[in-house]
Amino acid sequence: MSFPSGERISFPDLQDRLKEIIPGYQSWLEQQGLGSRRIAKLVCMARHIVTWLAVSGIEIAAFDIRGIAGFLSHDCTCPGRFQSPPLRRTREWANRFLTWLLDTGQTELPSLIVEGGKHVDAFISDLSGQGYSDCTMQNRSTVCRHFVVWLYCSDLVLDQIDDGVIRRFLEHECTCSCPHFFRRPSRFTGSSGVRISIERFADFLACAGVMEPWRTEEAPPAARNVFVDSYLDWMHRHRGARERTICIHEWHLNRDVLPDLGDDPASYDVSAIRAAFISWAQTRSSCQLAGMATVLRGYLRYLGANGFCNPALVAAVPSVRIEPQADLPRYVTDSEVEALIASCDTATSIGMRDRAIMLLLARLALRAGDIPALRLKDIDWEQARIRVSGKSRRSEAMPLPQDCGDALKIYILHGRPRVDSDFVFLRSCAPHRALSSGRIVSETVRRAKERAGIDGEGLPAAHLFRHSRATNLLRGGASLETVATILRHESIKTTTLYARVDTRMLLEVAQPWPEDEP
Repeated sequence: MSFPSGERISFPDLQDRLKEIIPGYQSWLEQQGLGSRRIAKLVCMARHIVTWLAVSGIEIAAFDIRGIAGFLSHDCTCPGRFQSPPLRRTREWANRFLTWLLDTGQTELPSLIVEGGKHVDAFISDLSGQGYSDCTMQNRSTVCRHFVVWLYCSDLVLDQIDDGVIRRFLEHECTCSCPHFFRRPSRFTGSSGVRISIERFADFLACAGVMEPWRTEEAPPAARNVFVDSYLDWMHRHRGARERTICIHEWHLNRDVLPDLGDDPASYDVSAIRAAFISWAQTRSSCQLAGMATVLRGYLRYLGANGFCNPALVAAVPSVRIEPQADLPRYVTDSEVEALIASCDTATSIGMRDRAIMLLLARLALRAGDIPALRLKDIDWEQARIRVSGKSRRSEAMPLPQDCGDALKIYILHGRPRVDSDFVFLRSCAPHRALSSGRIVSETVRRAKERAGIDGEGLPAAHLFRHSRATNLLRGGASLETVATILRHESIKTTTLYARVDTRMLLEVAQPWPEDEP
């Protein structure tokens, strides 16, 4: 910071300024109960600062932490005999004098620091809304205030933050301090935790519009294809496809179809489609090839219906034969299902959440992806029903068993974080957002299998409850139609897979093996 240099102050004027300031500072020090020798040293330092300010033509009201830096680095020619204590002690005593000036209103915090402090407070308020602990918020507030002070001392502003500025902050030799705003820690290291706090603060400022997005793209985004984009939008709006399904279609179209067939649908023909399939068949399994055929068939059907290509090209996509699944559905008994549910420690919020999840999986045979999508509005407590959005976003109301409802109530009232979110199940650690995907649910079931001592080798994760529910119902005498309704299968052919594990029914219809003729 550069200060305006005025004319050299006269000796009588200097004495008047010292008499105006020093007695009040000395009285303030005495009220703090300091010893006489310490007060004498602090007063001597204050006289030196006031003299330097007067010689430099700087008003007391303009003195701040940049002024301290200027005082510490000045080549002293000040009138009077002043001692030069160690630099660390000089900085400490100068900060004490600045504290008194702030306390008495003779100077104010710089506007840039005040503005930065307001943004730090807004950032901490946002963290509080996400459920972070008081300790975490205190640590991040300290780091961000430190960063604001360092920016001011480095003659930088918030909208200049980028990766290089953050790196300089992490590597700087810290002497930062600002009375009434930030107290310098005893030791500063640019640890990964400090970097995370600053990066989150910068992200918050970018989202709030205080600065431009600071993260640089590692690679430019790939060019979008207007036909693919319109097809994916149609799938979302009119077919009710979920985000995961849309991502799979987008991945296959951009990775396989467009490179081999081209971007212009008008140029597609039968020979190009067959040649592409021959190429794919050399490196893909039959299951992968069948999935790619489904994606291409849907894409061509959309293009043909909208006049972008010949509609008859759909018939050019060959059918892929997949051998029927030889493996039987893997399941556990009803008693093992209860052992999995009982393994949850309901004395903790995580245990309350996990027990509610596994009861829904076990009693309603939900899919893993159904759990993260549940919202509070989907639960009808009066009618004891819960609405589940299944595949293709088909919404179905299902009866809510008593034990499931009790577990949900306990979790929502006593275990669920108090944050502004409509999703039922939230992350246990801040930020308390909805579960990201069904993989989190599958991991919950895997941990339960370990706790219950169930051998998990060869068993599915979250689908274990679904398989077990269907299998045990069939073995108990339930019809395929009943099981298909519970599993929400569109076709009963899908449900017949579970009939292969009902050995008692199979024994009734099995024909005896013909005896060997003599």
